[in-house]
Amino acid sequence: MSLDIIEMHLKILFDLDNLLNDMNEPAYKEIGFKIKDEEHQSLIKARSELLNKLPADIADVYERLKERYRQAIAPVENDFCFGCFQKLPTQLLTKSKEITTCPNCGRILYWRKK
Repeated sequence: MSLDIIEMHLKILFDLDNLLNDMNEPAYKEIGFKIKDEEHQSLIKARSELLNKLPADIADVYERLKERYRQAIAPVENDFCFGCFQKLPTQLLTKSKEITTCPNCGRILYWRKK
């Protein structure tokens, strides 16, 4: 699986996790969003299927980070990890051919397309 596909899967997984987290907030229902149980279950199933498409080592890292942080991946902007807001070392600032993690917080990093 190419790095671009893995990154795309991670970003979609990140978005699904955020949606599922938001759906569990009481305020989500208070403002009028109504989610049927079968829709919630289909999102959980989609998350599971997407996680299974990732290489096992990356899926494991993502799940461990998800337990530690609400957001397991973070964008890089202006040489900063937007998970912990620490400046990244120069050697990490060029997009590599591997999944890169922040040396400070450990989140999986991705570079936004310009």
